[in-house]
Amino acid sequence: MRVEGRVRDVVSSGDAVVETDRGIVFVRGGLCDERLLVELHPKPQKPARGRVVAVLSPAAERVQPACPYTLRCGGCPLMHASLAQQRALKLGFLREALRRAGLDPAFPVGETLAQEVLAYRRRARLSFQVARGARKLGYRRERSHELADVERCVVLHPALQAALESAREALLPGLTGEGELLLAQGQAGRPVMVLHCQTAQAPALYAACERLVSAGQLAGLALYAAGATQPARFGDPSEWSLDTKDMPLQGSTGGFSQAHAEINRRLVERVLERAEPAGKKLLELYAGHGNFTVALAAEAAAYTAVEQDAAAVSALRANLSARGLTAKVVQADALGYAIPSGLDVALLDPPRLGAPGLLASLGQRKLRRIVYVACDPQTLGRDLSELLGKGYHASWVEAFEMFPQTADLETLVVLERD
Repeated sequence: MRVEGRVRDVVSSGDAVVETDRGIVFVRGGLCDERLLVELHPKPQKPARGRVVAVLSPAAERVQPACPYTLRCGGCPLMHASLAQQRALKLGFLREALRRAGLDPAFPVGETLAQEVLAYRRRARLSFQVARGARKLGYRRERSHELADVERCVVLHPALQAALESAREALLPGLTGEGELLLAQGQAGRPVMVLHCQTAQAPALYAACERLVSAGQLAGLALYAAGATQPARFGDPSEWSLDTKDMPLQGSTGGFSQAHAEINRRLVERVLERAEPAGKKLLELYAGHGNFTVALAAEAAAYTAVEQDAAAVSALRANLSARGLTAKVVQADALGYAIPSGLDVALLDPPRLGAPGLLASLGQRKLRRIVYVACDPQTLGRDLSELLGKGYHASWVEAFEMFPQTADLETLVVLERD
């Protein structure tokens, strides 16, 4: 069934809220005040969902997306909007989340914008599917198991796009079943892959993996098949990047790292500036492989870094050692870690789910300063509500355009004791 409607709003997922004579429908690809022709999802849903069939009255901010897969792959839900409109929308999502947390709506929010808005991603997670004679490699459509077969991804760094092409040519013909393919940058910026396969794979696939690495097309590849806890490794599949002093920074295999090198560097520099670690005792939670640690530990009087993942902890220790830095590294879940007394500053960079209850625990220790880095405005707002107006106030808020073309936004908030 098809219906016409007007876009009332765009929400933080990037979905447009369309008012129709059959009620509210959520779709990808709309902008405020546009009139759209929408095809409703064949199965009843709450809230109702659909897809855009035609834009009957386009907004002035609408542009032609740089990618033909935009409405199918689910990866860049704002690519149909001008950069100025993308930025305005995301800043609006952040301001609303901060307002709900109790921050004064007039509080200034800084913005660090990206110069590279295409071909910037230095890591990506794709899926593959081999079924009924069809072989697909690409991205899942939003809220769907449907897989869009993607030959070229315009937001991938050129080295990763080349790796995607290699995977399609050399690996996809030999894959069976379903799974995931992680692309990232390894040593000297060369691409690495991590393959997670749900089923056992034929020897020919292992041979193809070895050839890709031996030929120099990849720095390394890790292959997990049929639930294996340890992969078959070819070369060095670890992620590598550069710190703010252009020293190599080792990541883990298939671990977490920021997608935008330029913005990540500027974020680390700002965290170093606002945390003011010189001569202070610092605690870092969700330390990862040391993206922030190596910068702050170089100046702090005492430093404790907490990280749960064993591979990330190993990389973190290696990165500290390579720089001659001393820090206490604790392998533990940040949410269950017993926060010691006598700290001056805490830094936390939790995953998208945020850190419920953690800010309150930090606040009980009466730290002078808490530095929070968040990738989701909604969970950020929820967590900040635990401290704002309860002995702490925000002294700095800055948005970082870590994910151009998407609805995601990285945010730095600094909290000070009243």
